[in-house]
Amino acid sequence: MKVLLLANHFNTGGISTYILTLAEGYMRRGHEVFIATSGGDRVEDALALGARHRTVAPLRVKCECHPLLLGAALDIAAFVKNNDIDILHPQTRVTQVVAALAGAWSRRPYVSTCHGFFTPRFSRRILPFWGKAAVAISQPVAAHMTGALRVPAEDLVLVPNGVDARKFKPALPDEVRALREEFCVGVAPLVGIIARLSDVKGHCYLIEAMGDLVHSVLGVKCLIIGAGPLEEALKQQVQEAGLEASVLFSRINGRPAGLMPMFDVFVMPSLQEGLGLSAMEAQACGVPVVASKVGGLVEAVEDGVTGFLVPPRDPSALAGALLKLLTDRTMAQRFGAAGRQRIEAKFSVDGMVDGTLAVYRKVLGHA
Repeated sequence: MKVLLLANHFNTGGISTYILTLAEGYMRRGHEVFIATSGGDRVEDALALGARHRTVAPLRVKCECHPLLLGAALDIAAFVKNNDIDILHPQTRVTQVVAALAGAWSRRPYVSTCHGFFTPRFSRRILPFWGKAAVAISQPVAAHMTGALRVPAEDLVLVPNGVDARKFKPALPDEVRALREEFCVGVAPLVGIIARLSDVKGHCYLIEAMGDLVHSVLGVKCLIIGAGPLEEALKQQVQEAGLEASVLFSRINGRPAGLMPMFDVFVMPSLQEGLGLSAMEAQACGVPVVASKVGGLVEAVEDGVTGFLVPPRDPSALAGALLKLLTDRTMAQRFGAAGRQRIEAKFSVDGMVDGTLAVYRKVLGHA
């Protein structure tokens, strides 16, 4: 089978990770993978896997009605025909529109994945563009799709994201020590987050929680890894709170699998998440998680078993949950071990890859 995966860009983030995970799994099963995006820092990773990437600059636009998308659709339709691609798989609203046009012109089917929660605009209702089937990455997303977005239940398939437990795994003590030295945190109790610095990730509430936590846990540090539009505002918040020695910032360096094990607790104070891939990756590394009780995070984290779920926008509750795990190492270790077991059992890469391929086969009539 020849598959074309589409996204607006190919920069570090959840959708890019999703594409790369599918691509690697497909190729291991003997399928050919093509990727079309406007480019980004993960292109080299795709090429290293053996996938072919086509840069289509207009895909970077954010408006689903942008006239440049007509040219993008023509480009992709020709690419599909020239490479005899069997099926298209867009990951965003813009690429859904492009896939609908390119699929019609090339006479190829397409399926879509919904990665989160979207405003049910009029245009999405009259021109849904989900394709022959729609994949939801979590049960809350599936409920949103059949409810707010009015996707027919018979067209919807639930295929949870998977985490590669061979890459995301606990590290040896010497490896953890070296990582902590690299980030200048030493042996201090360490909480952290790896995420884009944007409003929806809730970093500001974590910083507020640290204002309480520094008075309860001696030497505690918080490492915020990521980049984004809120970087300067968050750094200013830290400075105004007098937390410069306790809250540290670092840019993503392309190796999240290697970074996760250095945290004592991983934090995800998001305001909304389709599933919460980073929280799942942390658990695969044996790290307990404190996350907001929103969206797909209620599936990603088992409250009281692999971590704690707290109300969103509640720094006090966040600080309280972190305090429990930082001061009770037996509980933290138990949660970490349970998290790894749960990821292996419920969120495997093989389950995600095989489940998505089954959707393709049904659409293509190969089931």
